[in-house]
Parts: sequence; structure tokens; C-alpha cells
Amino acid sequence: AVLDGVRRLGNGRCLPAGPLREPRGRLADVDFVVVNGDAGTGEIPMRMELGDPVNIATPGARRPLSAFKGPPVHAVCGVGHPERFFQQLEKAGLEIIRHPFPDHHEFTAGDIGFDDGQPVLMTEKDAVKCVRFAAEEHWFVPADATVPESFFDDLFALLEHHLDHIRFDGP
Repeated sequence: AVLDGVRRLGNGRCLPAGPLREPRGRLADVDFVVVNGDAGTGEIPMRMELGDPVNIATPGARRPLSAFKGPPVHAVCGVGHPERFFQQLEKAGLEIIRHPFPDHHEFTAGDIGFDDGQPVLMTEKDAVKCVRFAAEEHWFVPADATVPESFFDDLFALLEHHLDHIRFDGP
């Protein structure tokens, strides 16, 4: 299971009344709890690392994230916790104008058109929904999740254990 390190279990309710996709009791049945942010005892810490923005209208065009420092840029985010994306951009030294949207928002051209010529940065997840009306000022910022190498050792050991207990009755 993956938890947000800031919101954790939130109000303890499932969507749409709360942030959970499954009841909190489900955590008792999982092998690992991965936490995006600060992990507690027995949890696996995960960090999201931002990459170089890619132009949505011209996918071959990339720029270093640092190239967006200076005048404010628009930051558009329609994922579960937009503030995390905004904070990562600020931590990279960018001055941003926040445009949060609800998780799974169906974007329109008006949602990302600001008519001021400033770049618009968004998550890769949001960019997929904006491809058909994106312009040259629209960029997505890829993110890579990193976990400790020991997590993979533990995961592979668990998989091997389960494979050892599966009986194949094939030819």
C-alpha cells in the first residue's frame, strides 16, 4: 500500500468522502507500506524526484528545471495532493502561481490558458489530458519515485517465497 506522508489516512474515509481508495483495515493485509514522504517505523520511505520539463506540444523539446527560474510560472496540478507538486517546484527555486484542481480533473483549454505568455508547468499525469489543446508554453515535469535498495531485496525475497509455494500442474 502507498500512503501520503503528510495526509496519511486523512479522515479515515474512502473516496469521495476522504482520501482513501480502500478502508484503513486493508493495511493489515499488505506486505509493505510505502510512504511518499516521511515514513514511520516499519514503513518504506519513497521520494519523488523531479526531472527536466518536456514540452507537451513538442515532446522532443526539454529544458532544465532551473531554466524556469525567474519570473513566476503557472503550476497546474490535478492529482491527489497538489501542494506536494507545488512545494517541489518551489524547492527547486521556482516562483509559481498555484492552480490546484481536484484529483482526476478533466482539463479544458481554459484551465491551462492564462494569456500572459508565462510557462505553464504540470504533472505528467495531467499533461496526458491536455495533449490535444496544449500550446508551446505548456510543459510537464516528469517525476521518478525512489525507494531504498533494500526494499527491492525484501520484495524479491517475498516473491521467491510465494513462488516456492505455488504448485504447477501443467505439462
